[in-house]
Amino acid sequence: MLNGQKTFISNGQLADLVIVVARTDPGAGHLGISLLVVEHGMAGFERGRNLDKVGMHAQDTSELFFTDVRVPAGNLLGDEGGGFIALMQNLPRERVAIGTTALAGAEKVFEEIMKEIIGRGLGV
Repeated sequence: MLNGQKTFISNGQLADLVIVVARTDPGAGHLGISLLVVEHGMAGFERGRNLDKVGMHAQDTSELFFTDVRVPAGNLLGDEGGGFIALMQNLPRERVAIGTTALAGAEKVFEEIMKEIIGRGLGV
C-alpha cells in the first residue's frame, strides 16, 4: 500500500502516469527505495491543487496524494530497492538540462537589454 503525498510535481495535473519514489524497505537505507508507477484512476490516488508559481506557466505544478493505493507488482519500475541508484544515475543529466535552459534564458534577456540600451543610444 502506498501512502503519503508529494508536492511541487511537474505536470501533476495532466499526467496519466506518475513515477513515485517510495521507501519500500524502511530498514534498508538507500537500498530500501523503489520507483513505483502510479496510474490515473487507481483508487486512493488524488491530485491536489495546481500551485501558483513564478515561471513556466504552461507546465502545471501540483500536489499529489496517495491513500492506501494498491500498486501492482508489475508497476515496479526497475528493481525493488534500485530507486536511489536510478535517481543518482539520471539526476545529473537533468540538472545539466535545467542549468542549460536557465543560462539560455539569461543570455536572451541580456541580448534584449543590450539591444534596448544601444537602440536608445545610452551606450554601455
